[in-house]
Amino acid sequence: MPSVRMPTPIRPKKANGSQINTWWIRKKVPEKLRLLVGKGEVWRSLQTTDLRTANQRIGQISAAIEAEWTRLAGQHVTHSKSVAAFEAPPLTHRERLALRRIAHVAARDAYIEEPLGFTAMRMAAALPDPIGVDGAAALDDAVRDFLKQEGASTSPDDVERFKPMYLQARKDAVADVRRAAKNDYSDHPELAKLPARSIPKLDMLQAFEEYVENGALKGGKDGPTAKRWRPKIAAFCKWLKHRDLAQMTTADGYKWADCLKAEGYAEKSIRDVWIASLSATAGFMVERRQLNQNPFLQIRVRNSVATNTRPPRKKGFTKKEAEAILTATLEGHSHLISEEMAAARRWVPWLCVYSGARVNEVTSLYPVDIAKDKETGILCMQIKPSLEKTAQWRTVPIHSHIIEQGGFLEYVEKRQKAGKPLFYDPSRSKGGKAGNPQFKKVAERLAEWLHSKNLVPEGIKPNHGWRHAFKSLARRIPMDREVEGHITGHRPKNSSSGFDYGDRWAETMSIEIEKYPAFRISALKAPPAPHKRARRTRAQIEADEAAKEAGKDARATRAA
Repeated sequence: MPSVRMPTPIRPKKANGSQINTWWIRKKVPEKLRLLVGKGEVWRSLQTTDLRTANQRIGQISAAIEAEWTRLAGQHVTHSKSVAAFEAPPLTHRERLALRRIAHVAARDAYIEEPLGFTAMRMAAALPDPIGVDGAAALDDAVRDFLKQEGASTSPDDVERFKPMYLQARKDAVADVRRAAKNDYSDHPELAKLPARSIPKLDMLQAFEEYVENGALKGGKDGPTAKRWRPKIAAFCKWLKHRDLAQMTTADGYKWADCLKAEGYAEKSIRDVWIASLSATAGFMVERRQLNQNPFLQIRVRNSVATNTRPPRKKGFTKKEAEAILTATLEGHSHLISEEMAAARRWVPWLCVYSGARVNEVTSLYPVDIAKDKETGILCMQIKPSLEKTAQWRTVPIHSHIIEQGGFLEYVEKRQKAGKPLFYDPSRSKGGKAGNPQFKKVAERLAEWLHSKNLVPEGIKPNHGWRHAFKSLARRIPMDREVEGHITGHRPKNSSSGFDYGDRWAETMSIEIEKYPAFRISALKAPPAPHKRARRTRAQIEADEAAKEAGKDARATRAA
């Protein structure tokens, strides 16, 4: 989202009229985005009292603010599409007849227990008159309210077609009450002819989308948990052969768990993914008062008694495997890859092995996220919540060996001047889904690169192997367990509330990170291998093409 012009640093005034010393950036929010941003202008401190430094920083911070606005606009569009995708479908003739049955029974049951006296007369008097203006409006409102309550389409066409059926249902209910007053409680003859409803009253798939949108699910509607749970919800509905959450029972949940176990799924997966997704969705609907009770609450999936004879699966890289990958990062890269991808291959594995950070957390970094701690001057990276499992901000000191290698800080400074993220270029975005941002694609390309070089042992996930390797070595050193949890963002399961007490000082974490032995790879002593060929600019490509065409014309002239 480009700016009209580059903003200039300003110093706001205090309440007494004097100016503060720190320089700030002030950006007006575009009119169409003000409802999403929640304000008309954005103020952000440039964290400096020097005007020259402020002018150097303002471009990058301005770009970061506009990137955030672009993200909000994209989420708004995605949400609008998801809501539109789950609008109630148009009513078929069968569904209208089924709804007529529901309206008939609801109106009848409201009065049939005490049918004597003037009950039937009051019911008949309450029927809207479709001929009069007021009666027609009342009938229209009553039909819309009924269809909305049943989760059915309220389009003008469906409302108009259902009006006569709704009115007839109310009249048949009056007739039932009149017969009941004469001790005849038999069903109305028309009820036997009307079908049961096939469209769900509370659509499970739509309920899940509402839950991931508003239920504070980690990562949001486009996060990994939502992407993992969504097909599980759909599979359950397909197996059950209906999507009506209001009709689902606890017995359905247990039968589903037994079916999954028979198909070979692990008990933990059934319990923590398949059943958990159902219970979370139903629980949210109970909170919103759209469902009376959660049928999947406290469903227990017990572990099999049989002993697991398979050896434990290896999760992380060994020291030798990590050294092989880190050696590959020092090789020259093809001129066909971008500058950002070359930098990702060079630095992301090193940042991960020395911090235990998730690969997506590193590939999403901006230059501003690499900064010195204000108190100690220790260089740190700021890891922020994204679509990943990162629940809160955390500061992670950068191992001194990365700085010793040289080149990393120079690259960060270069990207800061360009106003772009460290490992991807937003201008190359192809407009993908919000759930698959560019920094995730970078992580996927890194994994593909490692696989192509046969550096990933069987069974190991390359992008998560660094995290497991860090924690394995942390036990070997050993690191302080609580500080290691602060570094990796893991809270120990048996930790007390004291884990959250106090501040997480960069100096304390740096001491533990520096315990991590440096990978002294022989390739670090050799000069870096150059690219096979420098990447041509667009102007150079056009010039080369023009020269090629001129050569063709000259040869054609000589041949003539």
